Amino acid sequence: MKNMIVLSLILGSFFMSAIAADAEKMTFDKATQSHNATYGKYSAQSITEQQSQLAWDSYKQRPEESSGGTATLQRTYKQLWKSSSTSGMTTGNIPLTESFRNFDEIVTIGSNDNGQYVQHYRFTPLEYDLSIESSTYGQATLYERDAVSWNGVFTTDTYFTTKGENGKLYAIYGVKFSPSSNTPSCSAGQTKTENVYCNSPQKTCEVGARTQSCSANGDWTPLSVTRAPICVSQTQQCP
Repeated sequence: MKNMIVLSLILGSFFMSAIAADAEKMTFDKATQSHNATYGKYSAQSITEQQSQLAWDSYKQRPEESSGGTATLQRTYKQLWKSSSTSGMTTGNIPLTESFRNFDEIVTIGSNDNGQYVQHYRFTPLEYDLSIESSTYGQATLYERDAVSWNGVFTTDTYFTTKGENGKLYAIYGVKFSPSSNTPSCSAGQTKTENVYCNSPQKTCEVGARTQSCSANGDWTPLSVTRAPICVSQTQQCP
């Protein structure tokens, strides 16, 4: 019995030593190598890790939702550019009247070359930066709808250099978010309808619809699709 106790103590001491040895395997050099393998890749990118973190920390987030679940959000629009032609601009660079970074969101109004299905496209300054960071060609989308797109890069915060397009642009707006007042945003029972288009690269044969209604407390309910669009591929004919 005494021999068994001694043997158990020896084995226990052996296993504790093995665990301690494993814990000591992570050296400073190995920790540094692990860090560089995980985060060091940022140093080779045009936007560094520190710049990305700063952009995230300083970006104006949307106001918090109220306890009732309705976003207390008000949008203020400012026109930053408008086509000199009522039929839209089909090519060229775009100068803005103010830096797009002064706004929480940018809204671009465009269409395909024949002017059908005029629609909007939204993005934030941070989303633009992330697109440029991820792009192999250093370009981002200024407008996109179905198979129509307008691509390029902001060479300055007030000048967009176009690299490729196959549509028309009509106007660009800057949007600022702010908490809304307690004044009801709509009248109870009021409804409004928006068009719904097919996602790129599909072609829209028949436009769908989505509807919002006004609740009893004067807030808009979430949009719900009431009629789905009819979509086909770019090589198919519409039914």
